[in-house]
Amino acid sequence: MWIFCIQKGEKLSNFKGSKSWRLILLFSVFALVVVACGDTAEEEVVEEEATETTAAPATTAAPAEEAAPSGPDGVYKMAIFSDPQTQNYWNYLDTETDVWTQYVMSGQAVSLFGISYPNYQLTTSMAAELVETSVDNGDGTYTYTVPMVNGFEWSNGDPITANDMVWTYNIVNELGLLSNWETYYRQASSVEGEEADGIVSLVAVDDYTVEITLNFDAGLSAWQYRIAQAPFLNETYWSQFATSREDLLAADGAAAPVASAFVYNKVEQGAFYTWSYDSNTMWFGGDTTIYKSGTVIEWDNGVAPAISQSFGDTSGDSFTYTAGPYVGTVEFTLYGDQDAAYLAFQNGEVDFVLNPLGVKRNLFDQLSRVPGVETTANLGNGMRYMAFNTRVFPGSDKAFRQSVACISDKEFVLNNVLQGVAVNMDGQMPEALTAWVAPVTGVLADCAGLNAEERWGKSVEILQAAGWTATDWGSHPGGADRAVAPTGVKGPNGETPPSDMLLYAPGAGYDPLRSTMSLFIADWMQQLGFDVTARPTGFSVIVDKVFTPETCEDWYFYMLGWGLSAYPDHPEAFFASYNDTCEGGYNTPGFNNAEFDALVSEFNKAKTVADAIAISQQMEAILFEEMPYLVLFNVPTLEVYRSNVSFPFTDVLDGLTGTGGGYPSLVKVQS
Repeated sequence: MWIFCIQKGEKLSNFKGSKSWRLILLFSVFALVVVACGDTAEEEVVEEEATETTAAPATTAAPAEEAAPSGPDGVYKMAIFSDPQTQNYWNYLDTETDVWTQYVMSGQAVSLFGISYPNYQLTTSMAAELVETSVDNGDGTYTYTVPMVNGFEWSNGDPITANDMVWTYNIVNELGLLSNWETYYRQASSVEGEEADGIVSLVAVDDYTVEITLNFDAGLSAWQYRIAQAPFLNETYWSQFATSREDLLAADGAAAPVASAFVYNKVEQGAFYTWSYDSNTMWFGGDTTIYKSGTVIEWDNGVAPAISQSFGDTSGDSFTYTAGPYVGTVEFTLYGDQDAAYLAFQNGEVDFVLNPLGVKRNLFDQLSRVPGVETTANLGNGMRYMAFNTRVFPGSDKAFRQSVACISDKEFVLNNVLQGVAVNMDGQMPEALTAWVAPVTGVLADCAGLNAEERWGKSVEILQAAGWTATDWGSHPGGADRAVAPTGVKGPNGETPPSDMLLYAPGAGYDPLRSTMSLFIADWMQQLGFDVTARPTGFSVIVDKVFTPETCEDWYFYMLGWGLSAYPDHPEAFFASYNDTCEGGYNTPGFNNAEFDALVSEFNKAKTVADAIAISQQMEAILFEEMPYLVLFNVPTLEVYRSNVSFPFTDVLDGLTGTGGGYPSLVKVQS
């Protein structure tokens, strides 16, 4: 699905998963998890009102930990600069889906399928084989019967079985869990007389066979990259807390069993978090060979089940790495802000800084000249955007949204003010996904290349044509001067727009790019006669405001970002009407379009990438017309690491942070 870099950690994530990936991302965020992504140093998806940052002083470092007995030596030290929200995986996927929690989350969940990196190849995880074809039951339902590997265990010694997945599914639906849980385990249901696509039943045929029946013929998006990657947890430990949604989400996850070589050691909220190697683990070792479009897994460590499988096209050039872990302790130290984290890095206090946005260009250039520092640059798999609340006026009016999109000269800001550090992005698909990128149509195409005066004039025409009125429509003096704004502007029904509307965006300390863009767009809206103010806001504050069902109508505009997933099905998560945030989903604008929803249904059934791309581009054409989001830009991911650290690869779409959280199970650290 998507990883959504919203910026609390930014949501929308969907990935992580081969057997090698389980070792790579012990705290993986599976393919459909939405994760809010932060920008520069404050918060990602949602900003706080006063750019507040909850963090320990820059000097607060995690105390050194000794390696666990009979395990690897060494410590891998990483910096974070926003406090994780929970250690409870249920809560993480329900209401606290941000990247900072993702980075520090231990490996409490597993899935049937997964993804290997850096090639984004679909693989198995707990499944014994990649079951991609269902049985047509002849009654409108389709069943996938998936055998699981016998012999994998949770860290408490319990076998990982089909019963864990069935129990997780039942708990999600019995307790009404929200957000990512709803996405993964959506039940078939009747909505206004029409059957909604979903799961009819999920049962264990035996301990190592799960049978999943759907009321539709699922395609790539709905099966391989969603339901088959749904996370499931250990029943024995969590059942004691599963008496209510509130009790389950409030439980302490620090002691939960994991499917990982690392367990939580010390958790000091607001200061540091440490993982320690579990000397009794079976989750270690194994060779992974990476091809351009294929992956081979060879795992035989004498403790875990032996695995030998290949996926995709395993021809051509390749490289092989052996999974660790190679360190006994992983430290996550919380610093007061991004600057403090990179100062600690420069001083050799940490090996790597976890940053969903990457290093700022000027700091990247500076650090690249520091002895003992290595650099890497990758294309980002994400986007920064501004959302309109379509539930409330004036965001509910399409012409208003179009006029704002027209007057907003993003490329001027990116090229002339921000000096080209980010790449303009108009649609939902990152530039690197060339086959998926749709032709720009609608108002963005009509207004492309216009100067400031022409953009203002075109925006006014859009409003007038839609029935908006004004006492005085104002004028534009030409050139770079500001327009004389219209006065007495009213909507087609005579409604006066509210005064003092706020555009929430991360502050300059957290993300100068979005902060700067918010100032310009607020000013352009003012030049159209709307009383809008850009409000620097803490990341977590923004996230809590716009992703909470109870406050889904209590905002007008915000800026955040999404980190996207291995399979680009995120438009469904962001804009399908059934994913409305008022009902616990990720459709923050409250976008509701029947034609779009129908295409989403077709997209979810597409069984080939070519079919999915064709439908996706039809969906994009609607979004270009309706403009629930004004997509802003994408930022190349720049990262730095100490030269005493080595990774099996550094070239990967979305970087080392976005795909592997610094790869604690693969990294080697020289003392």
